[in-house]
Amino acid sequence: MQPIAAASNEQADRDPNPSKLERQVREWVARLSEQKPFKAWQTADPQIEALGPGTHSWLVLFTKEGKDIGYMVVHAVTDGSFQLGEYGVGPYALFSQQRLKQSLVENGLLSEDDQPFSAVKHYVHPFAAAWEVSVGKEKVWLDAKTAEQLPVDGMQWKIMFPESDSSLGLIVKEELKPAKLRLNEPFDVYERLPWLTKEAPFPAKDASKLQQRLNDNQQLRYVTEPFGDTMLYAVPVIGYQRWSNGRLDMAMDMEGIRFIPVNTLLKNGLFYR
Repeated sequence: MQPIAAASNEQADRDPNPSKLERQVREWVARLSEQKPFKAWQTADPQIEALGPGTHSWLVLFTKEGKDIGYMVVHAVTDGSFQLGEYGVGPYALFSQQRLKQSLVENGLLSEDDQPFSAVKHYVHPFAAAWEVSVGKEKVWLDAKTAEQLPVDGMQWKIMFPESDSSLGLIVKEELKPAKLRLNEPFDVYERLPWLTKEAPFPAKDASKLQQRLNDNQQLRYVTEPFGDTMLYAVPVIGYQRWSNGRLDMAMDMEGIRFIPVNTLLKNGLFYR
């Protein structure tokens, strides 16, 4: 294993060799769709688009009959290969246009469906993923998954997340195959507030302990503050996906099921019982 070295901006801005990228996406789809939550991906229409300015990544949106059913994030590697980032299933994908429009209307930023607006994607890591939306003279930032308004502006974002500071995890030079999927029932993450009562975080560096807690059908929470103390994400962890090479992705109940590599989560937040 070795840390990812980001491809140059010029590489990301050019088409990277679409046939190779599409082949890799099809391979991951074939592996994942053997499992029930991803089965609909077998007949879905995948659409690949660049994931925001200054990134070295792509967003793959899966739609069926015009509706979102899932997504995956793909990162470029300097040797010309690709790495699977986060992925998920459910009616609202990452950077869902439908969810974005709903949120803009609900928050009074759009008065009618056909009112013009512009939206730019920004992606640093799963909990620093945002829409930068301009409606007339007004500009707001919204979470890329929930479309909740974020307490940041463009200047703050650049200070907190310099483009060169993107951390995408580890490269594993072998074929990925799903080895075990576990999904528990969703729960209300705010039933308990261990991060406020100064309870010790769950010892998550030992991945086997995370898996065992979920195997025992016990609650697990993930808490992160990517923008400092102005906003806190508390998310129920309801399962995991373990791969043949040892990679572990945690399943989070967040407008659908969102699978995020545990290494990425450990860098940016804490787990609690």
